[in-house]
Amino acid sequence: MCLSISIEDIVSRIEYALEHGKIDEVREIINSIDPVVLIDLLNELEHEDRVKILPYVDLLRIANYINRLNDDVIREIEAYKGINEIVELLYWLPVDEAVDLLQRLSPRIVNYVLKMLSRKRAREFAELLRYSPESVGGVMTIRVPVFKSGCKIGDILNEYVKKITIGYYDRHNYIYVVDEKNKLIGWIDTKTLITIGREKIVDEIVSKPPITVYPDTDREEAARLAIKYDLMEIPVVDHDNCFLGIVSLDDVLDIAVSELSEDLMRFGGFLAIVKSSYMGTSVKTLVLRRVPPIMFLYLMNSVTGAVIASFSNLIRRVAILASFLPMLADNSGNIGSQSSTLIIRSLALGEIRPSNVLRVIKKEVLTTLLMAIFLLPVAFLISFSITYFAYHEASLSVVVGLIVSFALLVSMLSTDLIGSTLPILLAKLGLDPASTSAPLITTIGDIISATVYFVTATMLLP
Repeated sequence: MCLSISIEDIVSRIEYALEHGKIDEVREIINSIDPVVLIDLLNELEHEDRVKILPYVDLLRIANYINRLNDDVIREIEAYKGINEIVELLYWLPVDEAVDLLQRLSPRIVNYVLKMLSRKRAREFAELLRYSPESVGGVMTIRVPVFKSGCKIGDILNEYVKKITIGYYDRHNYIYVVDEKNKLIGWIDTKTLITIGREKIVDEIVSKPPITVYPDTDREEAARLAIKYDLMEIPVVDHDNCFLGIVSLDDVLDIAVSELSEDLMRFGGFLAIVKSSYMGTSVKTLVLRRVPPIMFLYLMNSVTGAVIASFSNLIRRVAILASFLPMLADNSGNIGSQSSTLIIRSLALGEIRPSNVLRVIKKEVLTTLLMAIFLLPVAFLISFSITYFAYHEASLSVVVGLIVSFALLVSMLSTDLIGSTLPILLAKLGLDPASTSAPLITTIGDIISATVYFVTATMLLP
């Protein structure tokens, strides 16, 4: 189907066919849609339109992309597709992807499905289901080539080709070699394997992988390691070095994209992660998700209002003071946002750790002081000029210029330190640093700027 056809046109055609009882035409329309486009369609449709289509969707057609569906679509598949279709899909999927799907199904459905699977398949699923979805074990692939130490290359190749032919392996970039106790000895690139003499023993050419990970390792850490070492996959072992499976490049990329999306969502001010697509999310759900952070920031901003109100007499006496407040607030917010963005990025890339907090503080203070050398003269000149043109009093203009400059320096230092240390503090506490969003840091900067500004003005102005 042409990708230029809109979702509205597709839904309209399906509704027309349904109204006239043309079920075969409905299936024909759905089957003519590219699987990737169909996934996007299901994610973007409202619930009312989606449930009209789901009964006629062949799950095997979209199996390769099934885990791209939003959680609400997965729940609807439970409700509108037969259990036999779900079981068939789980047999068709690679074990790791099938487990990813199982982890998103309701516990009742999972228990029912496991009872319908063969013992071998159910045992494979149960092994992976015991790990957290956020851990390496939750995304681990277990159907990979594994051979015992001491085997001949010819025997390995025969077995390898036979299992490749029947599609047994989910990943086969490397062959893994283990001892009699299943402890990992090393790996061999399959491209290297086919060029080696068949009479050689596998132990002669096996090499040790640069890194391994445990099944309880955080999956984001595994993604960082794979990128750092430029690996197609990482072996997963238990604490006794027994081989369990691998984390593949596909999994690493999915993890990286997933974590980045979550961080961006949080950084944008959404304290709750939006799991579904924008188009597929109802207005009510969007309101419920967006009101709490907006309400919290509103209450925080009211503190700024209270600070300004407490200095109302001073503002009445020297009204020009109010004109510089937006500049101070915006500047401090910008600096806080800059520093938090840099620190969050560095934390995500593993460039800094919570133990580096003192080095970060020292570096940020020095950076801010150097920036102040350029900014303070400009701030003084602007505030002096505006005040002088308004009052034609040189002494008052100098005092106002000094007040603005001092308040700017203090607010720069304080918001820069908050923006750089708050993400590190949250990381130390085991919380997501990206939750320190720009709006929150900007609001704190506003409060500090207003307080320092008016306290300084009270002290220096007659």
